[in-house]
Amino acid sequence: MKKFIKASVLATLSLSLVIPAATTPASAKRRVKVISTTSVAKQAYHGKKGNIYTSAKLSKRHYVMKHYKYTTWYVTKQAVIKNNGKKGTLAYIKSGKKSGWIYKKYLTAGKAPVNKAKILANDSVSFNRAMMSASTQLQDGAVGPYDGYKDMGGRLQAGFEYGDEVDEIKMDRTALLKVYNLFEGRFSKSQNADLAAMANQLENWQVTEDNWQLSVTKMETFGSTLGSLIQTLA
Repeated sequence: MKKFIKASVLATLSLSLVIPAATTPASAKRRVKVISTTSVAKQAYHGKKGNIYTSAKLSKRHYVMKHYKYTTWYVTKQAVIKNNGKKGTLAYIKSGKKSGWIYKKYLTAGKAPVNKAKILANDSVSFNRAMMSASTQLQDGAVGPYDGYKDMGGRLQAGFEYGDEVDEIKMDRTALLKVYNLFEGRFSKSQNADLAAMANQLENWQVTEDNWQLSVTKMETFGSTLGSLIQTLA
């Protein structure tokens, strides 16, 4: 009898090793149903988080919004979907060649904020490049790095650093006008108009051996005015 029971137990164990156990997937596949898609009036939005998908079915992630928080997107369509039984609203967004679908709850109406740090970095590079056209005296005092717009503008206010030879004066004028072109139009309407008139006068001024001192004075005035306005951008 004991031998029979022992044999039955062994047989049962052997059978359990042969028959595979039922398995369940590690994660259920996402099921998204698009209920409706409608066109909407084009409007600017921006966002800080959320995934951007290639289609309203959310089958493939295309971009991650946190990498585009300074990008302005335009919404032209929206879709109502059901994702695993839960309803949600998606927006179709586009910026240049980039586009996709994102949950509308992740969007904020209006244009994206300005990336001030990036603009300052670009301006610093362009300012330095412009100053490379100047005389050695002006380059020594004006070429960066810079702590910010206050520092950058202050470099143009040291009149004693301008050259005093005709060729040097012309080089410094070229550099100043390049800096003006970089910041043209960034100030108030009246400031832009006054600065444009000064720039035009300086550009058309004939520098000679006889008027070099007056020429330097004109550049000092223009450089000081431009430098003061650049400092207001901080």
